[in-house]
Amino acid sequence: MMSRIRTWLGNTPITDPVDRRNAMFMQLLLVFEGLRIPATKLYLFSLHWSYLQEHFYSKARIGAPAALTIDIGTDLAMTVSAWLGFYLIRAGRFPLAVSQYVATMLGSGAVAYAAFGYHATDGNLTLMMILALSGMMLGRKALWLTYAAIALILIMSVDPLKASGASHVPSLVLDIYNLLPMRALTSYLLIAIIVDRSIYALRESLLESDRRRQQLVGEIAERERTQEQLLHSQKMDAVGKLASGVAHDVNNVFDIILGFSTERDRLQPDEKRLDDNTQAVADALEGIELAARRGTAVVRKLLNFSRSDVTHTEVFDVVATLRDLRPLMRQLLPAGCQLALELPADTWTIRFDRSQFELAIINLVTNARDAMPDGGMCTVSLQAGHNNVTLSVQDTGMGMSEATRVRIFDPFFTTKPAGQGTGLGLSVVHSLVAQAGGHTSVQSTLGQGTCIRLQLPLAVPPDQATIRAPWQAAAANGP
Repeated sequence: MMSRIRTWLGNTPITDPVDRRNAMFMQLLLVFEGLRIPATKLYLFSLHWSYLQEHFYSKARIGAPAALTIDIGTDLAMTVSAWLGFYLIRAGRFPLAVSQYVATMLGSGAVAYAAFGYHATDGNLTLMMILALSGMMLGRKALWLTYAAIALILIMSVDPLKASGASHVPSLVLDIYNLLPMRALTSYLLIAIIVDRSIYALRESLLESDRRRQQLVGEIAERERTQEQLLHSQKMDAVGKLASGVAHDVNNVFDIILGFSTERDRLQPDEKRLDDNTQAVADALEGIELAARRGTAVVRKLLNFSRSDVTHTEVFDVVATLRDLRPLMRQLLPAGCQLALELPADTWTIRFDRSQFELAIINLVTNARDAMPDGGMCTVSLQAGHNNVTLSVQDTGMGMSEATRVRIFDPFFTTKPAGQGTGLGLSVVHSLVAQAGGHTSVQSTLGQGTCIRLQLPLAVPPDQATIRAPWQAAAANGP
């Protein structure tokens, strides 16, 4: 039975952990006061009415009838306040429940002390309880407000008529001071100080405990992420070893393809005997050679990845490289996706590992393709700054939310289904750009597409770069 009652009392919709712990005690106190006050009054009226009339009501400043009315009214107000507070706690409004009860008790005490006087009352236990209750349940501010209210109540209980016989003002002030309940005021002050320091220590201990709990939760979450990354790294290590063996065999195939594709060099473009079909075959062989070289670069990257080789940086023209990659980028996109290259006519050189740069572009275009399952436009553009160049890959796909955008460069983070992504692509791109002294940024709106910008330092300032002739730029861009 008692276990069920404790469970019921503890089941309150209170979110604050401190208030939730205090709620059970406060409910028991309010129920006790809600029953004690009327029961005590009925007991005194039934068995000790003559004593109350002679020693209590008849000595009131305002007369016996008014004193009786005030006594019953204040007891009724405190009883109603106790049950109202119990109801508010059950509704989850703990601070309001305690505040209204403390305010009612102080108001009732003020009326009672003003009517009967301090010495006519039966002690200070009620006000002492209210002082401690306000501090422990509502905090330090409520504690000192309650003490100020109690001090005002005690001062109001002084009967100034007893000091009116003094002939001089200093004597009158001294008599009033002697009538003040200084012992009670001092006692309440000491209690308030003790409770204040106890509250401060408890609150600080609770805050420190909460901070440690949050820190522990963060450490556990970080440990889980680290363990997940470790497991994924182990899988990637196994994949790297497997890729190393496969890459050697694939590289041999590409060497054969390159060997056959270079046979087109035996055809002289200026020979008149070349017909259209032969020229078409020569152009196709050139495309095969380009694709094979890109494949060789991929294989070399796989080998470097498995062996953790040192990156081979070089200075190359980023504009020409993007033009050379145009056929491969076009092949990556389905028929429903269009490709647009917005490149300048100038020569802009950067210092980067060329194969890694090409793979980064292929990776970004692949992501753009995956973001446009229903088709769209993929735009690759270059803009020059003072000493840097900004490469942008923009799509008109589904975009991403802000929560996804802030994690897009996290290792092993992917929004693709299982088996369709490792979560390393953009992380590797971000790392490579940072190693080259650059910066990566993402701008995306859900439902409106994504733009990824790679800002890279120029190896040669724009004013020192070689300027192409207009006919060269037109020929390089192609149809």
